[in-house]
Amino acid sequence: MAEKLGMFIAKTAIRLFVTYIIVLIAYFVVVRVFPVLILGPGADPVLIVLKKGAEDPRFGDWAVQVAMKYGYNKSMIEQLGIYLVNTLTFDFGVSLFTQRPVLEDIAIRLPYTLSVYTAATILPIAIGYELGIISAKHRGGKLDSIILQLGTVSRILPAWLILLLLYYFLAYLPKRLWGVYVFPLPVRPPSFDFSVDPIGSLRYFLWYITPMLLAAIIAWSGGWIYYIRQLVVSELGQDYVITALAKGLDFGETLKRHVIRNVRPPLVLSLAYTLPGIFGGAYIFEIISNWPGIASFSVNATLNWDWPVMVAFFAISTLLTVVSLLVAEIILAIIDPRVRTR
Repeated sequence: MAEKLGMFIAKTAIRLFVTYIIVLIAYFVVVRVFPVLILGPGADPVLIVLKKGAEDPRFGDWAVQVAMKYGYNKSMIEQLGIYLVNTLTFDFGVSLFTQRPVLEDIAIRLPYTLSVYTAATILPIAIGYELGIISAKHRGGKLDSIILQLGTVSRILPAWLILLLLYYFLAYLPKRLWGVYVFPLPVRPPSFDFSVDPIGSLRYFLWYITPMLLAAIIAWSGGWIYYIRQLVVSELGQDYVITALAKGLDFGETLKRHVIRNVRPPLVLSLAYTLPGIFGGAYIFEIISNWPGIASFSVNATLNWDWPVMVAFFAISTLLTVVSLLVAEIILAIIDPRVRTR
């Protein structure tokens, strides 16, 4: 059994790695090659950005050195080879605008992204899981109706609108009417330097991120409620559930021992696609909350054609998805051996 599991993991890892390489090549072709093929060599956006930098006397030599070091002045075939090698070795170079190593820029923003979006992703999943099961367990009843209504409201209202309403009613209005803040206005984001006043800094940090977390929970739990409920309800109609109940097994025990176990595979796969999104964050959240995360950094890099940052964000996001899918496949192979025969 261990040998079969090992072979399955090896084959899956190779398949996902090949997929990763193909996706990286496709990204390079679409973003770098197509503009040159359609508009000519002078339309290469990376060279345009570097030429603008070279026109500035302060950065002229730097722009030339960057172009030579990372092969931006070579043919597209050569650039593709350099791009793949550098990407696979995590050598993303330097940002064309901040002139700092890309990984250093990401490391500065990563704590902000992880601190908010880890909780903002996991909490709605956990809440949706519990409420979805409760809703399915009481399907057709009043509790089911209440949970479904809450889920509907959650799915309709976008997270950014909820965040704006929280800031207006719990930050701006209390300050305007009574001179107090329930939550802070998104003006001064917290620092991760807790050396001066660790307790006060931590308190302000938690206070500042609370509106973002509340908005995420309110807006994103509804989808998980519907998804989990649908998975459980679809299983409750299966013959094995009817048979277990006919034999006198308690409904709650049937749900726990049989139904929940059978909904785990699709749930694991959904989590594999969802959790890598923690790295990317949510751009509109960061804009509204003045939050210096990776999402706003990557969007600004795309708008300014900061190619090294664009590559880093895409490559890391894609790699996290691939690794997440590999872990999901391994988990599925362990809890359901039939997966290994596919």
